[in-house]
Amino acid sequence: MPATESSRQLQGAIALLKTGIDAGSRRIEDMHLAIADKPFRVLGVVPVVADVSGIVRQFHDGITRGVHQAVRGLSAVGCDAAIRAIEIQTRSR
Repeated sequence: MPATESSRQLQGAIALLKTGIDAGSRRIEDMHLAIADKPFRVLGVVPVVADVSGIVRQFHDGITRGVHQAVRGLSAVGCDAAIRAIEIQTRSR
């Protein structure tokens, strides 16, 4: 059976949600890294802590990027699964 208008609208809303989460997460990630850049740059020129702060920054930035990639990836999987479930549900009617 073809998809109803309401199921198509719901699928569209879920696709929009997926896009919004992706774009929002990218923006938050960029802001987080930009804000963290300020103290890390200062610490990077202080001889006593420069080496250690560089290592800490690598961990910080890597974790930040990894968390946001996970958010985007899980959102994509969840939204795609929801859209697919609606397709299956609509066909089984």
